[in-house]
Parts: sequence; structure tokens; C-alpha cells
Amino acid sequence: NYAVSHNISQILLPSLRWGDAYTHMSTLHENLFDVKFWNVHAHSKGLPRLVRYDLSILEGVEKLSLEAPPCWNVTSGLYNGLDEKMLRDPNTNLRRIDTLGLIGSPDHGEMFSHCKGILPDAPDSEMNMINNTTTRKYTHLIPFGGGTGAGHLWNQYNQMQSARKSSFDTIKRGNQTVEIYPEHVSVEKAIFQLLQPSQVLRDAMEASLIGSFEKARRNSTIHPLNSSNNDIEVTKGDAYPRLLALHPRVEQEMLRHRCARFMENNLTRVFDRLSTYPAFQANDATGIQFSFDAIFVAISRYQIEKPPGENIRPPLLDIIKENAQTLEQARNNGLFNHSRAGGIPMFESGKGTAEKVRFPSVRSFGYDVNSTNFKTADELGVAELVASIINFFTAVKADIFVGVRGSSYSTDVFSVRYYMQQNLKENSRNSSLSGNYLLGPDGIEEVVGSPRPHSCGK
Repeated sequence: NYAVSHNISQILLPSLRWGDAYTHMSTLHENLFDVKFWNVHAHSKGLPRLVRYDLSILEGVEKLSLEAPPCWNVTSGLYNGLDEKMLRDPNTNLRRIDTLGLIGSPDHGEMFSHCKGILPDAPDSEMNMINNTTTRKYTHLIPFGGGTGAGHLWNQYNQMQSARKSSFDTIKRGNQTVEIYPEHVSVEKAIFQLLQPSQVLRDAMEASLIGSFEKARRNSTIHPLNSSNNDIEVTKGDAYPRLLALHPRVEQEMLRHRCARFMENNLTRVFDRLSTYPAFQANDATGIQFSFDAIFVAISRYQIEKPPGENIRPPLLDIIKENAQTLEQARNNGLFNHSRAGGIPMFESGKGTAEKVRFPSVRSFGYDVNSTNFKTADELGVAELVASIINFFTAVKADIFVGVRGSSYSTDVFSVRYYMQQNLKENSRNSSLSGNYLLGPDGIEEVVGSPRPHSCGK
């Protein structure tokens, strides 16, 4: 949004990195997302293209005698003068460091003061160029991001959501009053449409889905209840069985979060609500038939099953223990075992799939296609991050998605599905479903129109 509002037509690709919330390690944007797809469609959507670093184009140094390194360091992927060891240290709390303010500061390389990157149309844009008797330096790079606390990027995201919160309409649907919110700003809509997983992650997602469905099919105690689908055999390229994706957000650290009041924190009750929600089932002579053949749960297995902290006491401790048991039972026995046919298969893709993902080495000009140097997501310390992205796009592609209020993750899945028209009835394999549903302490309700903005407030 900053780039678009200031007519900046390019974003430096190696400056985009994604961090793992649990290890505090990070990886390159192009490891996770499809850069080619973005760039092909960026202009038509009004978004900047993602470009690689080229010193001769983006910045330069006209030297008379003095060595003057450029602003961007291709080795560290950071601005010159910044302390890479400190910034990349997992123990460094970046929320307390104004990274943007460090660029060109006296303690971090005053020779790079021109690298602060004043916008070209600003009155003091000449600061982007330094002249002296030995060197003339200039740059087209304009840094953005960083900041203390939640940071500039998160704060700007929240500002955009706040604008949508300030105005909404209400309509009556049966006995319910439904809030209809304005659509997102054009930049957000475009991002929702263009941010696609990389080929490496798409292959991992497909392999995981095929493997999970085949495992469930072979398991005599777990298979779809819908008799017409019991003999499904899935291979690459086939239509998948009908999938419901669930993001319950019952990980331990979330149970004490201020947003938890909008969520059902007991996984047993979550599954019970799915099994009894009228839009998901129909009774016939053979018993209860569901409108999906399998359930995918976007969840962090580690955060569910890890030992609770010593300061956790009942009743929260009891819920944590029960959630771990419920997840294990569902994994082994399926869900909704209302007949002798067995339960509907439940599976997770995330961490187990992510740990096996291998990323090739990247040079300044792109992937080294001939490289034999690969690193797994686990070796890079970003397995949980990769797992969350795999889970996210599996949920986006599902026939039905059930998420929660108070989770930016669920909110973004709702939004991507809405703008990709995944939730329109005519695009669903089951025409009776719209696709997006919100689960909370009082039950399940359909998401109508543009999703509610993310907020932990009222």
C-alpha cells in the first residue's frame, strides 16, 4: 500500500523475508510464494513488480579515489552498516529495535546516510545523493518496514482494517442480524488474488493431500461415511474428495489471548458443533450423511501436544489435556462415528509436510536451477512458518472453510476465498453451500459478504 500510494513501481525481492514466530528464523519470499505469477499479473492489478538487485540500475557510486560500498548488501540481504549478527539472532527482540532508524545512523555507518531513502518527490530528496571531493553516491532504494512494537507493516494493516470497521450495514437472515462490511481496499484485494504458494509448496500440498486421502482409504476404521465416495482412489490430477477445512485456533498460547473470548477453546465441542450443524448434514435411510468426505485441520500439533507450562492451572489445564487427547483420537479413529461405517477421516498437513520441503539455493539473479545445494525448511528453522502457509492454502482451496473470529489467519482465509470467489455457490461442488463459516462459543454461522475486519475489540 505504501508503494502504490507513492507511485513506486518496483519492490526489491531479496528485501522481502518471512519469519517463523517460534524459532525467529526467516527465509526468502521466493521460497514461499510464486514470484513469476505475481509479476505477470502485477501491472493489471496496479501492484509493484518484484525485482532482483542490480547495482548498475538501482544505485551507483561515481568514485574519484575513495571506496564507497553501495547501500544494499547482497550477501546479508540487509542494508550495509546494519549488524546482521544481531538482527538475525533468534534471541533478538526486533519489536524493541527501530531497524529503519538504524540505517545511516552514526553508530551504523554514517557513510550510508544517503541510504535512508527519501522519496523522490519529497522536498529533501537530494539527501538520496551525497557529493564530496572524492565520491558521488546515489540510490533509488527507499526503505520501508521495521519499527518498534508491532512494526510499521502490522500497524498499517490494522489501519486499513479500522477503516472497514467504521462502516457496516446490517441485514436480517431468519432470526439472525448479520453485519455486512465494506470490501477491502484495492491493494488488499489484489494481494489476495496474486499471492500464490511457490511451486515447491504446491507440490508438497498436493502430495500431502493425496497421501492423506489414500491413507484414510486404506484404513478399515476410517473412511468417508458417504457411501458413494467410499471407494475413491486419488491420484495426481484427479478431483479430490470434498474437503472441509477447519482452523479452530485452540493452540495453548491462544487460550490465554485476549481474542480467545471469541473462540470455542474446547476441541471436543468444536467437533460436536461441526457434526450437528444442519448445513453440513442430511439424514436419509442409511443414517447421517455429511456434505464432505474428509476434514483438514489447520493446527500446530506441537502447540497442542507440548507439556503445559508449570503456571497453568485448572480449568485451563484440563482443556489443554483434553484437546490433545481429542486431536489424537480424531487422527486415529476419524470423526463423527455415527454409524458402523466408521468416522470421516481427519488429517493435518502442516508440520510433517513442511519438514520435508527442500528449497534450492538462490543467487542474486534467481534460483540456481543446476544447484545440488538444497536445504529443508527444518534446517532453515522455518518449518512452522512453511506449515502455516501450506495449511493456509489448503484451507483456501477447500470446499468449505470453518474459521474463527479474532484470528488474522482465519480472517485472511475468509478474505482470499471471498475475492477468489471460492465461496460462491455456483463455484462449489455442493451447490447448497456458500463455503465460509464462523465458529464461536455460541455455535456456527455463515459468513455473508466481505469478511469482518480482524480485531480483538468489540
